[in-house]
Parts: sequence; structure tokens; C-alpha cells
Amino acid sequence: MANLFFCGGLPKSGTTFLQKTLNLHPEVSCNSEENLEFLGQNFLDLHKKYNHSLSILASRTGDEKYKLVNEEVFVRNFYNLIKDIAINRNENLKFIGLSDNNFLLKNLINISRVFINSKTILIFRNPIDTALSAWDHNHHLYNREKNVEHLNIMKSNGELNINKYVLRCCENWNKQVKNIFEKIKIIPDKFLVITYEDLSINKYDVLKKIFKHIGCKNDEEIISQIIENTSLEKMRKTSSNPDFFNIGRVNFGKNDIDLSTIKSAINSCKEGLSLTKIQTPY
Repeated sequence: MANLFFCGGLPKSGTTFLQKTLNLHPEVSCNSEENLEFLGQNFLDLHKKYNHSLSILASRTGDEKYKLVNEEVFVRNFYNLIKDIAINRNENLKFIGLSDNNFLLKNLINISRVFINSKTILIFRNPIDTALSAWDHNHHLYNREKNVEHLNIMKSNGELNINKYVLRCCENWNKQVKNIFEKIKIIPDKFLVITYEDLSINKYDVLKKIFKHIGCKNDEEIISQIIENTSLEKMRKTSSNPDFFNIGRVNFGKNDIDLSTIKSAINSCKEGLSLTKIQTPY
């Protein structure tokens, strides 16, 4: 099998930007985001339903010594399915990337232990701009789909207040980042941590670091070609949903929210910002 790697991060941290950037490398196949959590949950549900069917059949025949199937059997086959999905979505290239957020973050250590030769790239973005990107995204979804739930998830005490929303998101971001770093320190060599800010501003150096981590070519010609094709303007032009690619903020909400909110949000995220090495303006 080709070399396998995983990539992702907290939502609205530049995970799609990272995936699309990696997919431009001539040796790499990193297709659109997976939904492995959906598969995993269905495998666990199938395990319960299968054992339930066994118990019904056994009761009909009076078999009191029937044996149920261990959950590990389904889990093992689920991970085999992940491998097969990677191969199936690959374009016969040397390096296969699976882009996922929720499943990856919930199973960081399991993935690294099951796929012992795999690597993982985690991307983080300052929590204020992450929250503002989510705010914009949910409003776009509401305007497009007219589903009020896209607005409800952003309400604080029943009202849409951008400053309160940002503060709430920043507190959650800090908790999530601390939890992630607690996990990855168990197998540090498996993980490469980057930031959206660095990928946007120091793209050449960050891409070189990423490709070295994966093990693929990282010469100047390849990286320069990728940089040329990964501007936000170009991604909007080549996307069927250009609204998905917003303005790519990296300024901690300047001109979008109150300065007092920015300072309070930064203060609530000191630990997470220190772990990710994201520099703050205040």
C-alpha cells in the first residue's frame, strides 16, 4: 500500500485549504473530506444489531450457550475499511491522505497505533478568526438552505450576538486544544502541528516542512507551483461553491468585533495559544 497520512483540525481552521493544497502535490492524493465518524458509528450500531439478532435466533432454538460477537471484530474490520477507502479514493499515487476533522481528533492515538507507519498533520488557527469564520459560514448556510438551526447554534441566551459567540467559541477552543496536545504528546513523532497563519504567510517554509514530514518530494519547483495555485482567489474561481472560501482572516478579529472582546478572548485562550505557538497582537 502507498504511504498513508491523515490531516485535519478543528473546524474552520483552514482544514479544507490544507487538504486542497496537499492534493496539488504530484505524488499526493488527498481527496475531499472523509466522513469516517459516520462509518464508525454505523459499524458500532451494526455490531449491536447483529448481536441482538443472534440472541433472538438463539432464543427461538432454546440455545442458552450462544456466543455473541466481540466488538473488537467490528472495530478491526472498520479500520480495514478505512484502509480500503484510502486505496479506492487514491489516484495511484505514492502518498494517500485522508482529510477528516471529527473522527481524526477523537481517535488520534488509535489511528496512529493501528496505522503504525502513518503520519498526521494537524492545523490550528487563532480562535477569534476561527469563530468569526464559523459565524460567516453558518450565516451563508442559513441564507442558502433556510434552515434556522444554522442560526440557533450561534445564539447566546437566545440572541445572535457576535461578541458573546466569539467569547464562547474561544473558551471551547482552549479546552479542545489542551485536550489534543495532551494526546499527541504520547506519540509526538507521528504528528506535525502547523497553523493557518503560518500556512498563509510563510507558505513555502510550511509546505517544505509538511512534505518532509510525509516523506514526499519537497523541491523548490514543486512547492512554487503549489503556491501559485493556492491563492484564495484561485480557489474561489475553481470551486462550485466559492462562498465557502471566505476572506481568510488572520488578524484576531480586528475591525469585526469590539477590542474589549478581542482582549478578553485572548486572555481566555492563553494556554491554547501557547501550545500552538500562535502569536497574539495584544
